[in-house]
Amino acid sequence: MSPRNFVLLSVLAIGTVLGAAEKPKVTAFERSQGWRLLFDGRDASDWRGYRANKLPANWQVADGSLVGTTGAALVSAEEFGDFEVSFDWKVGEGGHGEFFYRVTEDAASPELSGLQMHLAGHGPALGGNGFGAPERTVTPQFDVWYRAKIVVFGNLAEHWLNGERVHVYTIDSAEWRKAVAATAFSTARDLGQARTGRLALSGERVEFRNIKVRAL
Repeated sequence: MSPRNFVLLSVLAIGTVLGAAEKPKVTAFERSQGWRLLFDGRDASDWRGYRANKLPANWQVADGSLVGTTGAALVSAEEFGDFEVSFDWKVGEGGHGEFFYRVTEDAASPELSGLQMHLAGHGPALGGNGFGAPERTVTPQFDVWYRAKIVVFGNLAEHWLNGERVHVYTIDSAEWRKAVAATAFSTARDLGQARTGRLALSGERVEFRNIKVRAL
């Protein structure tokens, strides 16, 4: 059965929008489940520029957030295979944001090797671009904090927004390959092929905070 495709008139229909971003924290229970922070609001040492060894000039730490403008993407210093990552994000008016995963640095840019959760701005509907139709199509509000989650285990990937799943797909399935072939990424030989890779952040007028991850 093909995924449902809902157009939601309000993001409130898929969960409570965060009125303000929470301070980064990992509870004792989360620690027991293997969760840890990748950005605590102050220290960005777990991140560096794509194909670089330091934080690029278009990213800065401000008011507890990683704030990005047009330019180089950020990548995690560590690589992940099967994992779950949770993060808060918002995008200013006229901006856009993307969160990539299983990124290698062999390609010229993250989108040519890694998969992504589209957050806001130009391109696919929020939550999608794992390729294939998302379960839910959502129009985000600018300057509003949201909480996203990505779960990847083997070839199965899920995107979640404010506690509701918005996209699920199987990497390298026949359906997935057909969806990729219909896009500008059809010639990207390495797209989605890595079984481990880095997380990556990109965008314009985008903020990330409370980023935490655990291996599965």
